[in-house]
Amino acid sequence: MKLAIIGGNGAIGSTTAFLTAQKGIYDEIKLLGRKTNVLKNHAMDMEHALMPFSKTVVSFAEYEDISDCQVIFIAVGAPERKVESREEYLKDNIRVIDEVLENSCYFNKDAVILTATNPIDVFNYYLYKKLKRDRMKMLGFSANDSLRLRWAVAEKFNIDFNKIEAYCIGEHGEDQVPLMNCVKYDGKKFDVEDETKSEIKNILVDWFLKFQNLDAKRTSGWTSSVTASEVLEAIACDSGKIIECSVPLEGELGFRDVSLGMMVKLGKEGAKEIIVPELNDGEKSAINKAVAKIKQQITHLNI
Repeated sequence: MKLAIIGGNGAIGSTTAFLTAQKGIYDEIKLLGRKTNVLKNHAMDMEHALMPFSKTVVSFAEYEDISDCQVIFIAVGAPERKVESREEYLKDNIRVIDEVLENSCYFNKDAVILTATNPIDVFNYYLYKKLKRDRMKMLGFSANDSLRLRWAVAEKFNIDFNKIEAYCIGEHGEDQVPLMNCVKYDGKKFDVEDETKSEIKNILVDWFLKFQNLDAKRTSGWTSSVTASEVLEAIACDSGKIIECSVPLEGELGFRDVSLGMMVKLGKEGAKEIIVPELNDGEKSAINKAVAKIKQQITHLNI
């Protein structure tokens, strides 16, 4: 199985390439992007770095080389800047996405596509409509939200992160919806009081604000790459692992014409199944707000 990473010179693209290559689950990982010298540098360096771990080949590639790739990871984006919301990336990144769209549509018509360009829900839907591809092959990368929810629960209760099962759905951004009634610890339901649920939500919001206020001109390359690698592994291994991804909806939760973060069972063809949770009134209201926001952003695009 072969993987193409568009934006392989950037923090998320290159780190995801290395972490995924370490697992030896892809025969080849092809790096594409604008900075040819950086891409070739990564490929040459990783060749040696991977020798103790894996037989995966990491190579420099052009768009015409991706026709034999079963998976495409889009990790491109305009330069990072301080923003109040991921929504502000829409104008920055639409030109970049259009360039990818033109080339990927021409050179590969069947791959599973995982998109990590913000705002992810908007661009995943945009690509879905433009490419006219099976919606189950169009995945937006939003798994970080669920990882950070697990982190926040671990922080609040001082418990083992690795024993926590928890998911966010909704927007990949401020209007994410933590499914606090579905949290499990060590395989058992973990009850969280209403007041504590609000505190955990605030931990997540405060983290994003603090991260942006650093104004480091850098994305969350380490965290994103760890979770992106997990998604790519689940696809390559046809594992059926449940991971949060943004997917175009066709009636799930009562919505259409939008891509939204959902619990998704992953396999070699993308989403094997979209898992629809039962929501309480507060969660339904929050999802309605998230969908309205994403749909409003979609109106700015030429679809």
